[in-house]
Amino acid sequence: MTAHIAAHGRLVADVQSKTISNGNIMAFTRLAVALPCRDTENGELTFWLAVTAFGRQAEYLLKHQKGDLISVSGNMQASQWKGNNGILQTGYQMVADSVISVKTVRPGGNRKKISGGQPAPQDDFFG
Repeated sequence: MTAHIAAHGRLVADVQSKTISNGNIMAFTRLAVALPCRDTENGELTFWLAVTAFGRQAEYLLKHQKGDLISVSGNMQASQWKGNNGILQTGYQMVADSVISVKTVRPGGNRKKISGGQPAPQDDFFG
């Protein structure tokens, strides 16, 4: 079973990588996503999601580290296995086709300077 989803959360592990047989890069990490839940004390439930990316998205994911906030979208897959205790476990993995960093979004960030050290001209909306 697969589903296309978007998720926003915090990386709970440093991003790791390896080179696959065709020479491309694969990156993987884990993401904690806070979900609203009325049945919990603080009103949230943490959803744990393994994230894998390939190629350019893998390179972009590798620029992040544990603790960073990111948004990802892609195909999610559910898998089940028996744990060491014999109990059936369920895990979720996303193959990301888009990675967006909170680091890259800077509303009201610094304006670029023109050569010569002068600040960029400001638009005067009031004449």
